[in-house]
Amino acid sequence: MELADVIKRIDEVHRQNRSTEYLLLAGTSLLFLCGITCFVLAIVTGEFAWAAPPAVTTGLLYYPLQEIRELRRKNIALATVPALISLLPANKAAEEIQKLIENLFGRDAEK
Repeated sequence: MELADVIKRIDEVHRQNRSTEYLLLAGTSLLFLCGITCFVLAIVTGEFAWAAPPAVTTGLLYYPLQEIRELRRKNIALATVPALISLLPANKAAEEIQKLIENLFGRDAEK
């Protein structure tokens, strides 16, 4: 496999990750807006039971934000590694690729 093919595959992964990232951002924004709306309703109507949903929605924001952070970390690694590895000798490059896979996907990626 040529370096150009590897870079092409990485670009495809970036495009897929970007669309996932946008979906997560949209969902996170929707949860945030629902929470703010409920909080404002609680203040305006004086019914403080409406203040409970913002606490729940804030808790639900944790997972999407963690996923966005992880996607961005992987994107940065995938974007920089090909250029760095191309400068190394073949045996050292193979070691670095293996380390990258372990860092991105854990030890389960080897199986």
